Amino acid sequence: MKKWKLLPLLLLISTASTLSREDSAFVLPKPENLFCLSYSFGPNDTLVYLVHSYDSIVIDYGKPLLKIRNEIIRVVCDSVSKHNTYLLRYELLDFRGTDIQSQNKIDYTETDWIGRNIWIEIDSLGNRKSFRLDDSSRSGRTPGGPFQPHLFFPLGDGCHRSGETWLVRSMDDLPENGIPVPGLRHTMLYKMYGELDTLNETVTRAEFIRTGQGAIRMVNRDEEMKVTCVINSYGFLDISKLKKVPLHLFTTVEQKLTFRTNEDSKVGVHYIHTDFTLVDYKRGKTNVLAPTKKRRK
Repeated sequence: MKKWKLLPLLLLISTASTLSREDSAFVLPKPENLFCLSYSFGPNDTLVYLVHSYDSIVIDYGKPLLKIRNEIIRVVCDSVSKHNTYLLRYELLDFRGTDIQSQNKIDYTETDWIGRNIWIEIDSLGNRKSFRLDDSSRSGRTPGGPFQPHLFFPLGDGCHRSGETWLVRSMDDLPENGIPVPGLRHTMLYKMYGELDTLNETVTRAEFIRTGQGAIRMVNRDEEMKVTCVINSYGFLDISKLKKVPLHLFTTVEQKLTFRTNEDSKVGVHYIHTDFTLVDYKRGKTNVLAPTKKRRK
């Protein structure tokens, strides 16, 4: 056999030998795992959150007011639409607060927001579709103010790798924060952290930075007041991998406030540190009717 006929065979054997010795160098890397954020509810699912907050408020450069707040909030899924949207009913069940200013300290438990029922309709990605009020003629607001941190905000779309970032822009009404209903236009920069084990349950965690502007018109002592704010905040959201509901939300917020009436204008700053923790979760029962036997004629 001539040498030129042996050359391809020798090259093939040499290449196969190289591949067998260094096959790890030719293995394509596995794609990173994707982590997904979404909500899922069934009819009558009930969630109870303990909300613990610290506030620091300064109005017109006066003495700072420190607040410590503990709230218990119940969220019930009243219905699921054919378009896979969820009608969630909010209710503040209990409240304990402490105000501290200079040497004065006041403990209180009363707020006109206890027992009010508010409904918000969201989809599986947290986009708000509509809301309902139990009584639109009766004003009131949460102890943390009209722009306090809230649950169930837009998550964006799809799934993301660990370390990946994405932007979400939204304009939302926040009826769970008060009547008249506050409005918030905000932008959120998310960063996917991934999965971790917390509170004996696997969660998907995403960090976020939020900037936004809020506005609300209120009537105080027969005088109309417009409150506007600029919000900057940071936090992280843990969604249960199994239940698909928020297990924990931490956020710290800076609000720059402006209060305007026909005759006056004031400015203020409101700092908030809040933790939402799911303390009770009950999956709703669905009644399944047994099939009835047809009678023979």
